Amino acid sequence: MKFHFVTLGCPKNRVDSEVMFGSLLQNHYEYTEDPKEAELIVVNSCSFIEDAKKESIDTILEMSKFKTKGHLKKLVVAGCLAQRYQKDVESLFPEVDHFIGTGEYYKISSIVESESRGNYSIPSYIHSYEAPRMNSMPAYTAYLKLTEGCDRRCAFCIIPKIRGKQKSQSIENLVLETQALVRNGVTELNLIGQDLTSYGTDLRDQKTNLEALLTELVKIKEVKWIRLLYCYPDHISEDFLNLLRTEEKICKYIDMPLQHIDDEILKSMRRGVNSQKIRTVITRLRDSIPNLVFRTSFIAGYPGETQEQFEKLYEFVKKQAFDHVGVFTYSQEEDTHAATLPEQLTQKVKLKRKEKLMMLQSEISLKKHKAQVGHELEVLVEGWDEAKKLYQARSFGQAPDIDGNVFIEVSPEIKLKPGQYCKVKIKKALPYDLVAQVTH
Repeated sequence: MKFHFVTLGCPKNRVDSEVMFGSLLQNHYEYTEDPKEAELIVVNSCSFIEDAKKESIDTILEMSKFKTKGHLKKLVVAGCLAQRYQKDVESLFPEVDHFIGTGEYYKISSIVESESRGNYSIPSYIHSYEAPRMNSMPAYTAYLKLTEGCDRRCAFCIIPKIRGKQKSQSIENLVLETQALVRNGVTELNLIGQDLTSYGTDLRDQKTNLEALLTELVKIKEVKWIRLLYCYPDHISEDFLNLLRTEEKICKYIDMPLQHIDDEILKSMRRGVNSQKIRTVITRLRDSIPNLVFRTSFIAGYPGETQEQFEKLYEFVKKQAFDHVGVFTYSQEEDTHAATLPEQLTQKVKLKRKEKLMMLQSEISLKKHKAQVGHELEVLVEGWDEAKKLYQARSFGQAPDIDGNVFIEVSPEIKLKPGQYCKVKIKKALPYDLVAQVTH
């Protein structure tokens, strides 16, 4: 049976899809890129915010059409939308044959061969190195999922109710999984989880923590870059700072969503940190790692956010001059504390505040990029961009899919290969990308 996959949402969802993908291949299913040819289509859905739910619903309806205009026999909806809404989605989508929640996805091969339509449980599974995972990223890069679920209770976030409590893989499992990835060509690891800095706390084992894991991962010869995606400001230890500063393989890069800087808003968000703590952590990080690339994200238009509180956030972003910033308009999600708060702001206000922050960040980003012109940088080549007639690459400070690119001009006799590392000289700055030439 030929199958087709559609993965929506975050990199953590992508890894779940890779496990399902590998399971189907292991059970003699055959992959096709053309949904018209597929007899089985799997939509791994997202429901983190309203826009993600809409995209998931639109995709399910689009894929269901292949029952009449293609060869589709079975449509499967997996992931967060299925887990969150269960009986609601079963009645809403009669054309879907199987729903698979976030705790059951590894059973996909047996589920699609059964009569069971709704498959949900309290999420308690996190894959190990033995899972039949098939990396869906280019051969040189992969995500390594350290944890599943989250023990925090941020007022705006539905993830703990969809993904359950935090579950950490053991260091041994993660090392073995990394070794399997590098055997297939991976040289860049992007570490992911809801909260990397809490890695291991659920195991109640003082020897299992982020520092201990990183110490083992850097020993793997083939790994060149290790990047940290999603850290939390209240668990930054001196050992962690020392590793980030001294280990060449660990990219001088951190992704730390801060969400806001006003103390009243942070308290309402139940973030567990105040503005002073956030400023102190930023200073510690930048003082310890002078060339640190700092990515963060903020929520615009949180319930009750006054114009004065927004301006405080705006001035904070302006002063801190982060390298990469994502801004999300607040999404009122049912079953969250923030959804019950008074003073919900209009979409117009939320969008206006988001746009103002993003315009500011565009100016900051361009200024930072201009400062790099004339400097040399090591990049990871990703391939040829036919539209731009340039090679596309990324530096250590650019995570895949979210942080922009370095576009490389070369003479006709120079051929670059995906997965190759090379030195370039920056010659032109754009707001979110750089243009460079190969030096050697």
